Amino acid sequence: MVVAALAYTRTLAPGVTWANSGLDSGDLLTAVVTGGVPHPSGYPTYLLLAELFLLLPIPDHAVAVTLLSSVAATLTALTVYDMIWSWGAPAPQRLVAAFLAALAFALSPLFWSQAVIAEVYCLNTLFAALLLRATLARTRGTLVSPVRVALTSTIAGIALGNHLTIVPIALAWLFAASYADGMFRLRLLARQIVWANVGTLVYLTLPLRAAAAPAVSWGGAAQWDGFWWLVTGRLYAGLAFGLSAGDLPGRITGVAALLVAQFGWVGLVLGCYGLMFCCARSRGAFWMTVVPAACAVVFAVGYNSADSQVYVLPTILVFALWIGFGIADLLGQAVFTSPRRGGLAVAALAVGLLWHVPFTARIVDASQDRRAITYARAVMDATPREALIVTSADRDTFPLWYYHFALGERPDLTIVVAPLLGFAWYRGNLQAAYPTLHIPTSAPVGWETALLAGRSASLPLCRTILDPTPHLTCVGGLESKP
Repeated sequence: MVVAALAYTRTLAPGVTWANSGLDSGDLLTAVVTGGVPHPSGYPTYLLLAELFLLLPIPDHAVAVTLLSSVAATLTALTVYDMIWSWGAPAPQRLVAAFLAALAFALSPLFWSQAVIAEVYCLNTLFAALLLRATLARTRGTLVSPVRVALTSTIAGIALGNHLTIVPIALAWLFAASYADGMFRLRLLARQIVWANVGTLVYLTLPLRAAAAPAVSWGGAAQWDGFWWLVTGRLYAGLAFGLSAGDLPGRITGVAALLVAQFGWVGLVLGCYGLMFCCARSRGAFWMTVVPAACAVVFAVGYNSADSQVYVLPTILVFALWIGFGIADLLGQAVFTSPRRGGLAVAALAVGLLWHVPFTARIVDASQDRRAITYARAVMDATPREALIVTSADRDTFPLWYYHFALGERPDLTIVVAPLLGFAWYRGNLQAAYPTLHIPTSAPVGWETALLAGRSASLPLCRTILDPTPHLTCVGGLESKP
């Protein structure tokens, strides 16, 4: 997958970014660099792996952490290749099918877009691929040692520490691993659940990080109530299946169009063929791929946020497998009886699956996206001395957090996120980060009003404005920055 790795490297974001729905990159980067805790569900697995990438000899920490997405994406493509190679078709067909399907997946628009920014979704897809690989091997009756079964179940738990949407694929593995001699064994299921719980112990790193009182520490995870609020994603619970009925038709149409756009009509036909005529020969493979893929689509359709398309990535992964199975089967039907016919067939498949790559590269290329960097730098340069900055959303907050907390720029500033003031844990964070800031004990007129009323009138007050693009407006205290 050298081609994919080179493509990712050339289109990698230069740091904190707004490209490719990457608004959360600033929050994740800040948490990694400062030892903090990012937004729910905390993503401890991502944090631990990202901290390893900080050890790379790369001076820019943001770029080093962003490389985790590219490496995870490359490994996912290799896993797709391995799954198709192991399917069972004759060697020449398997080689071509595995290569074409894995490359088409690696360079599909949505997956590629997440491979070049600091986000959790490529790592989530890697875990999905590893669990699917083990699940398909189990459904084919491949003998697997108890140690490997236990290790895979542990990986399922570790995967939950990266993103909770891995649950359907993790359950598929747990059930597949619980069959022995053609029968479902509750004893085996209980054993796999124990090993999966061992993997979820990565979540214990969150209260340890929170106990160190980092500047960015969502949820107050050092306390049980805060920890549970964080890891269950309660802040976003209303978004899950929260899309209104009137918006469902448009969302369903949008998700369908998104799926078609990943591989084109050629890929759609090949994937459907692979599902109907290849996976259908194995009931286990059929259900263990269809059910997780369908769950991902249902969740993405019902999730009430503008970037819900990222939750379709497991479905795109599964569809790439179906494409590979379909190609292997088609090529096996006397195509290779003539080298010329075989070469033409392979060339036609390659063109049909990969013709969009140059256009996709221009769309997902984050290497020139410096909007978030320019915005944060402009705020750091323009804000008066000792100013209090009030932000209003993720888009304006997270880049400032990275430059202020992770890079230590403008320590004289105080950054307050207005929508978070209603949370006691956030007010505690503010008090720890800015000991001189007056935090009111109650706010009958609203927390933002109460906090601003207690500040020194001689100090400047700045607000970020998001429309049409993020910028800053300040009043009072026009002294230059230090």
